Amino acid sequence: MTVDYRTRCDADVTDIDITGFFSHTFPDLLDNATPFIQPWLAGNTPEDMSIECEGICWHLSAADGRIQLKQGVGKTGLLVKLTASEFSGLVNDLYTPMTFFASGSLNILRGEFGTFLDWWLILRALVDQRPIHVPGGTDFRDRHGAPMNLEHAFCLEDPLEDMRHFLETTGFFHIAGVFSAAEMSAISADIDKYHDNYYEGDDSSWWATTKNGERRLVRLQRFDQFSAATRSILHDPRFKRIGDISGDGHVHCGLEGNAIEALIKPLDVVQGISDLPWHKDCSLGRHSYDCCSLTVGISVTAHLSCTHHMAQAPTARERRVMYTSFRLPSVTVDSSIESRARINQAREAAYKTVSQ
Repeated sequence: MTVDYRTRCDADVTDIDITGFFSHTFPDLLDNATPFIQPWLAGNTPEDMSIECEGICWHLSAADGRIQLKQGVGKTGLLVKLTASEFSGLVNDLYTPMTFFASGSLNILRGEFGTFLDWWLILRALVDQRPIHVPGGTDFRDRHGAPMNLEHAFCLEDPLEDMRHFLETTGFFHIAGVFSAAEMSAISADIDKYHDNYYEGDDSSWWATTKNGERRLVRLQRFDQFSAATRSILHDPRFKRIGDISGDGHVHCGLEGNAIEALIKPLDVVQGISDLPWHKDCSLGRHSYDCCSLTVGISVTAHLSCTHHMAQAPTARERRVMYTSFRLPSVTVDSSIESRARINQAREAAYKTVSQ
């Protein structure tokens, strides 16, 4: 098996206009849609959605497990306005509805954002010919066929095949005892020591407001530039071994322009982002170009970039963690600078435009 789910490269991206797509491409996709959308539609009926793009409108509706398409604006349901670039990027999987939401550019004229997400599932299933997940669609078995214990914690000395199978099946794994308590304490001390190197508005940090009105530093990007203890971990064979587990050639290169970041999880955050609700790391776009990266939280949890996950807010005491990433080897000379820039812009602005 593999966790390399890339099916596109940037060299293949072409401009897609709304008239050509809905007049020709979309009806052809519907003709072959049954295995990709019918199981999901059997239990779900999304509200109607109309898309306006450069003065042209198309209306989508679902009834009795079938998709209906017509030109014009529907009388009910969602009406969302997109630019030509946004529509083309949406179909090309460069952007998602969450890109527009997180960046503050989402232009809903009527209806609910959740309807956009429902139709996004349908669009991706049709274009990518990938079925929408339905409950019971995944059976978690270990490589010997026994039911899998999803709370199992590996150690680095465990058989690579067991860890690899667990990752391929679940999308994540836990490894216990990789680093010592003393190593973690040294990094925590560095978070306190270099706290004042960050300030609100510096483009290297996120801030949140707690219940008592205090503004708290919650995300410290490029933390390895300050912390020698963090740099030491990134070069440690114990850490680098994590990238070998997938068998797909993952190499450590960190996040976008950010080798590793430290996060502080304060109690009682009421505004901003410290702990994220359910999401995927590829939810802002480019899943079919870049997935799956291997996101590593120290100490030590690793998950694929398209695994659905969340962080619960602390209830007893403040929490601290670091995040970095291993990526698959590039299959193209360069990635789309424009689409990556928009995603990064949306991500970095999220703590100002979205609140947990």
